[in-house]
Amino acid sequence: MNDDTGRMTADSALHADALRILRGLAAQLARIHRPKEYARWREGAVRSADEDLAGATPFSDFADCWIFTGDGGYGAATGRFGNWAIDRLVEKIPPEEMIRQFQAEARRNSAVYREICPIFGVQIADPYALADGVELVPSAREFFSNPPQLWHYSSPPLPLGTCALVQAFTVSPAFERRAPEAKAPTASSATNPDRDSREAVRQSVRLACLLASGGAVELPLSMFEPDRKNLLAAGEGGQAQRPLHSLPVATLPTDPARIKEHYGQLVSFRNVDSLARAIDRLGRSRLAKNPVDQALDLGMAAEIALMHGRGSSNAGIAFKIGTRAAWLLGSDSADRAIIFSDIRKLYDARSKAVHSGVLTSMSHVELYLADALVTRILRGIVERGAFPDWDLLVLGGGPVAEGKAGR
Repeated sequence: MNDDTGRMTADSALHADALRILRGLAAQLARIHRPKEYARWREGAVRSADEDLAGATPFSDFADCWIFTGDGGYGAATGRFGNWAIDRLVEKIPPEEMIRQFQAEARRNSAVYREICPIFGVQIADPYALADGVELVPSAREFFSNPPQLWHYSSPPLPLGTCALVQAFTVSPAFERRAPEAKAPTASSATNPDRDSREAVRQSVRLACLLASGGAVELPLSMFEPDRKNLLAAGEGGQAQRPLHSLPVATLPTDPARIKEHYGQLVSFRNVDSLARAIDRLGRSRLAKNPVDQALDLGMAAEIALMHGRGSSNAGIAFKIGTRAAWLLGSDSADRAIIFSDIRKLYDARSKAVHSGVLTSMSHVELYLADALVTRILRGIVERGAFPDWDLLVLGGGPVAEGKAGR
C-alpha cells in the first residue's frame, strides 16, 4: 500500500462519523423530487446536521470559533454546518470531496466576501468588470429580495432594472478557535481592500455613472455576503446605509463601457476633489424638485469646474466660465460662440435663482440643454486627466477637445 492510499484510508477512518452523516443527508436528498418536499425537509435536516456535524471530526474542532467578518467586525460562530453541507450536496459534491474542501479552507484561513451596492438610476444588460474585484451586475434584486429579514425596515424599494456594484474583499485570518471563557478574539484580522478603499471605489463609480448617464445616480446602501462555499464565514445580510437623500425613481439604460471609461479616468485624475464636487452637483441637479434648485446646482457645477485653479479671481466670472467652456469644447469660432452664449445664459439663470429665489419667464435657459452642456464640460475635463491651464487654453494653446467631449 503506497503512502497516498494509506493516508486516504486513515482519513476515512478518522472522518467516518462525518462521512456517515453526510451520506445520510445525501440519501435523504436523493429521495426528494418536489420543491415543496425539499423546503419541508431542509428545515429539519439543517437543525439535525448542525448538531451531528458539530460532534464529528473534522468539524468538531471548529464548532466554537470567532468569525472575522471584515473591517474589524467579528462574531461567535453559529451553526452553519447544516446549511453548508446541504448546499454542497445540492451541488452534487461527494461527501469525501466536501471534507477535503473544508480542510483546505481551514488551512487557508482566509475568506472572500462581497459588498453589494444597488446603483439607483442605472440599468445595464450584462455583467461588466470595471477592475479587479469590481463588477457591475444587471440585477440588484437577486441580492436584495431574499429573504425578507435581510432588509432593514427603512431600506428603500428598488426600481425595476436597478443594477448593482459588487466589490470582492478578503478577510485574513477568517476565524480563530474560541476558548469557552473568551469574550473577544486574541488575533486581529486584515481586510483587503478595506472599507475606505471600497468607499472610494463606490464614489468614483457614482461619478462615472453620472457622466455616462443622463439621469440621477445614487448608491445609498450596501449588503455584505460571504462566499457561500466557505463554512467559516458569517455576516450574511449585514447592511450599511448612508444618509438618504432623494432617490431616482426609475433606471436609465446605460452603456457599461462608458462607465468603465469614465471610472478609469476619474481614478487616475489629478486633483480630483474639485472635479468630484462639480460632478456631484450635476447629480444633485438631476434630483432637484424645482427649476430654481436645478439651475443653482447646474450653475455651481459649471463654476466649480471652470473656475478651478490658483489665481482664479471672482471678477468677471460669467465671462471667464463662458470663455473657458468655449475653448474647452468648441471646434471652431462659430461653435465657441454658441457655447459661450449658452454658458452665459446658465450663469445668468443661476444668478437670478440666487438673488431672487425664482426663475422668471425672462430666463433664457433650457435646463435640459444646460444639463447636457455641463455634462460635456465635465467629460471634457475628465478626459484630459487633469484640469487645463486655463490661461493657455483661452489663448488657443493646448489641445481642443473635439470628438470625445461632445458625445
